[in-house]
Amino acid sequence: MRARLGTVFSELRSATGEPWRRNLLILWFAQFVAMVGMSGCLPFLPLYVPELGVAREDVPLWSGLIMAAPFMTSSLLTPVWGAMGDKYGQKLMVMRAVAGLGITMSLMGFASNIWTLFFLRLLQGAVSGFIASTNAFVSTQTPTEKTGTALATLQTSISAGNIIGPLIGGAVSDAFGYRTVFFFVGLLCFISLIIIAVRVREDTSVLGGRRSMGVGRTVRIAARDSRLRKSFLVVFLAQCSIVLASPIFPYYLEQLGAPTALLSSLSGTIVSIVGICVIISAPWWGARSDRHGHRRTITVAGLMVAVGQILQSIVPTYEWLFPLRAIIGLASGAIVPLTYAELTRHVPQDRRGGIMGLASSVTLAGNLTGPLLCGLITMVAPLETVFLVQGLIMFTAVWVVRRT
Repeated sequence: MRARLGTVFSELRSATGEPWRRNLLILWFAQFVAMVGMSGCLPFLPLYVPELGVAREDVPLWSGLIMAAPFMTSSLLTPVWGAMGDKYGQKLMVMRAVAGLGITMSLMGFASNIWTLFFLRLLQGAVSGFIASTNAFVSTQTPTEKTGTALATLQTSISAGNIIGPLIGGAVSDAFGYRTVFFFVGLLCFISLIIIAVRVREDTSVLGGRRSMGVGRTVRIAARDSRLRKSFLVVFLAQCSIVLASPIFPYYLEQLGAPTALLSSLSGTIVSIVGICVIISAPWWGARSDRHGHRRTITVAGLMVAVGQILQSIVPTYEWLFPLRAIIGLASGAIVPLTYAELTRHVPQDRRGGIMGLASSVTLAGNLTGPLLCGLITMVAPLETVFLVQGLIMFTAVWVVRRT
């Protein structure tokens, strides 16, 4: 695997390679910077809320609303941006997304009350959508036979940014205060915007122009195509399964005998393990799918994830979770990106932005549904049940893949 990973990244680094390879490298870096910025403020947002005049007893409610706000608006507007990308160009949408993120994050540093922060978080979700835009760009500008490798490689920038972002954000906030982090994120986004504007090259011959479809027509076409419907269902089920157990890990670690004083660090390590393993394995899965087919690769990866999830429910001590989380991480980086790649096989190039926008909305719906379902399960059943349900949902996703 290590040799194959080296080959993949060596090809991508080639200065004389095709334009799609150079674009992918630039967008990987830009998305990494954006993810560092977005995740860098998450650890201290609940601590920032009281500074804006929120009473102590209302902090949990407002923290949850502030965290969820971008997902509320982005899930609605991402398909709109995708359709506009098909008409006006995906590069423009990427630049719009990173500029929107930078401006809204910078303005959060000036927030004087909780309602202002909440509005800006809603606005952030409405105008950014950076991940959806980069996915749409790569899917339209990459040869179909290479989309698995490209989208899986792009996925690693998200994991890398989510790992490093909280470390940088925590250090900056401790040294200079919470508000400084928002300005720092704005600066990072400005740097990314310049890099994208100057270095990314788009083949505009694949644009739909006046023939570009609106969101409504895109939805109707997706609804009539059984292959697209099943791919969207796989994305939703897989994403819901992946995030389902996130809210309970600290409590499950405690139940399994983890030291109380180390719960925070152990929970962070549990999350980081998956991200690190995604970075290691995603390009390999992408290259494998381009050689052996998306459906076969997604099936293997999905079964690995499902088995690992279920085994978490029967471990005798918390130490067993670490190797299981590594296995899950090594496989989970394949499922959603490769399903995205499978979507592009059934859609003309000048329609991929709209379809990828819908896919991103489905992913966001999975992100929202998973934690909510987790809460419902823990109200009526032991914590172990969450991992069983997690595995069953992933098995269902694999079954849908095999039926396509």
